[in-house]
Amino acid sequence: MECERVLVAAPKYLEARGEPAEPQELVGRKHDCLMLRYAGAREYVWTLQTPSGQQKFEVHGPYDTDDGDVLTGWALSGRGIINKPRFEVEPFIRDRRLKVILPQTPPTPVQFAAVYPHKKLQ
Repeated sequence: MECERVLVAAPKYLEARGEPAEPQELVGRKHDCLMLRYAGAREYVWTLQTPSGQQKFEVHGPYDTDDGDVLTGWALSGRGIINKPRFEVEPFIRDRRLKVILPQTPPTPVQFAAVYPHKKLQ
């Protein structure tokens, strides 16, 4: 099963910093990308679906966390751009507290599956 991901930012952030027109604008220091830290991660790479296929972009920003709710809170307060599963941020997109950016080059969906003990659900 696939989990759709989106890049989002608060309108307040986009008014102050501008909206990226292409993924390359996420690299460097023009935009603040807020990252979810994974154990052992030394760098932050967002994989986006581009017209030429999947491309990896090493992004930077002033904040990282191991808590997805904190990450969303930072985005809502206008601190930067986040890469999150759509279902987690959809309510904020609907009420226009967050805006999807670069919809033409979305993050690669995450694959997931349910694992359960054999014969437990029969």
